[in-house]
This record gives sequence, C-alpha cells and structure tokens, in this order.
Amino acid sequence: MSSAAAPATLLLCIGNTLRGDDGVAHRIGEAVEDLRLPALTVLYSQQLLPEHAFVISEAYSVLFLDCSTVSAPGEVVTHKIEPAAALPRIFTHHLGPDALLRMALDLYQRSPSRATLITVGGADFELSESLSPAVASALPAAIAAVRSALSTI
Repeated sequence: MSSAAAPATLLLCIGNTLRGDDGVAHRIGEAVEDLRLPALTVLYSQQLLPEHAFVISEAYSVLFLDCSTVSAPGEVVTHKIEPAAALPRIFTHHLGPDALLRMALDLYQRSPSRATLITVGGADFELSESLSPAVASALPAAIAAVRSALSTI
C-alpha cells in the first residue's frame, strides 16, 4: 500500500467467527462498514499477525477490536495503546496491539499517532456462529464506542 492509498484510520477486527463470542469484532466491523465513514479501512483477521505491522504503519490512527476473556460478558472496555517497549522474543498466537505498534516503528519508522483497543467481554467460545445473549446485547454499546473513538481522531 502506497502513502497515497494509506488509510487515515484503520479498524482491525480480530477474532474467529466460528467460535461464538470470539467473532464479535467482525460483527462490529460489519456494522461500522455499513456506516460508510470516510477515510476508514476495515480489516478482518482471526488473530494479529506480524504482517499487519505494514498497514498499521501506513495509517494515521488505528482501532483494534477484539473479544476479551477477562472482562465480564458484554462489558465494553476502551484502552489507549502505546507501542511496546520491546518486541516479544518469539511470535506466537499472543502478539498484542502494543507489539504490532512497536513492530511498525522498528520496521517502517512509523506508528499511528493514535491507537485504541476496544474489547467486548465474551461468555461462550464454543463452536458456533452465534453470539451469546450478553455479547449480542452489547453490540450497540460497542458500535457507539467505536464511533466515539473515531470522533476524537
């Protein structure tokens, strides 16, 4: 992606749509895409990958959406993210947003000026394409959190 085509804001939706609540970020991303907001690029992935560092480095701001196993089911939490102090020694399934921001800096000498993580607490991660009632009822609040984050950019 060249600088001319670089997204002003990147919305990176993380999760597995075949594992119940883990797919909530994809649902939120689809709803936000339907709003047709200008200068917004939405990407979907099952997990964060080192390859995401490039597109992150090209964005002015980035919002990460994910399901949380720590928060209460349906709880929407917003965190500001800063680049990690150092990269992890090995890359596994647990590459975090802060590590990707650090990777963008280290590899491409650029990181978004603003980075935010929005999570929704999950309850059910069994094989299913359905969201639990708590997570499904949190969709409007999660979409509102994304819109709020986008309005401050």
